[in-house]
Amino acid sequence: MADIVSGNSMWRYMDLLPNAYPRPVSLGEGLTPLVSSGLLPGMDLRWKDETRNPTGSHKDRALSLAATDARAKGARTMVVVSAGSTGLSNAAYAARAGLGSVAVMSAGAQRERIYPLQALGSRLVVVDAGIDQLIEAVTALAGRDGIYVASTTQSANAVQAEAARTIAYELVDDLGTAPDVLVVPVGGGGTLGAIHRGFVQLLQNGRIARLPRLIAVVPSRFDALKRAFEAGIETEEVFFAMAAPAGGPTVLNKIAHGHPPDGMEALRALRESKGLVYSFDDDEAMLAVGEIGASDGLYFEPSTAILLPALRAMARDGVIVAGQTVVALGCGSGFRETSVLLDVVPLAIEAATMSTLADILAR
Repeated sequence: MADIVSGNSMWRYMDLLPNAYPRPVSLGEGLTPLVSSGLLPGMDLRWKDETRNPTGSHKDRALSLAATDARAKGARTMVVVSAGSTGLSNAAYAARAGLGSVAVMSAGAQRERIYPLQALGSRLVVVDAGIDQLIEAVTALAGRDGIYVASTTQSANAVQAEAARTIAYELVDDLGTAPDVLVVPVGGGGTLGAIHRGFVQLLQNGRIARLPRLIAVVPSRFDALKRAFEAGIETEEVFFAMAAPAGGPTVLNKIAHGHPPDGMEALRALRESKGLVYSFDDDEAMLAVGEIGASDGLYFEPSTAILLPALRAMARDGVIVAGQTVVALGCGSGFRETSVLLDVVPLAIEAATMSTLADILAR
């Protein structure tokens, strides 16, 4: 199977990534657009719309690199712990690479979310355990019987962790410089850390003159990163010894970690960029899904829409001001979350008859 020409994907930046591969596994990931937003009047706010990736999220960058590495190493099966975006991306890129794929997940995953993984050829394995426990257990299996662990944490797979650097490269190419502020929803912490490493690399190469300020946004009930940042925690031992956050069921499941596995990478990125951490709850994220859609024409998952209340708080607090270029990372599409959204957001359906239809449309 012929792969997509590298110049039409994130692989145009192959020379800037740590490892060189003769034949990337690609579905055309990356080179996603910057879309201007009208949600903060007077501000230059833009969405980096990662929903344009092949399976609808920024995870395609990591899994393209992981699948390329897996194939180069002669792996048989790519395994991830995910019922969400990572699982879908893993299934697609393993298929593209001619490899098997497995998605390991906790009990309770919705059928509507996991069926696409099966449609892309992935095996689905349910284990009665939490996500952080599963990541640890699966990571320990790496290399056995042709198993390639493609989970998107740096501790599980340091190769794929560098793929998100390409987001920094693209932003600088599109803007001509680094944005003043980049706002990112944070779950495991690896994406934020890699983007920062990308900007640092460009700074050292003389491509940019300054680093952007990075702002992380986390769920209120999964706020370990925020508490660690505010407490000045600097060691992994102390970070993972912190009391667990409140946790519980959440529509923000894409960014819900008790202790983010790459939390220390994220903390370093935030401190080196003079960043901040905000937290908001499910209700605010759910409301923001509709606001972003109605204003900007973008249908984001709640775990991305949570950026909107953060952006408003930043404008209110003077963290961002007119004249700055602010980019918000739109990580994932709302289309795979529609079943979740319908559980909590009622449809606003207007009843009409043939005789009243014209009047209703004229309102």
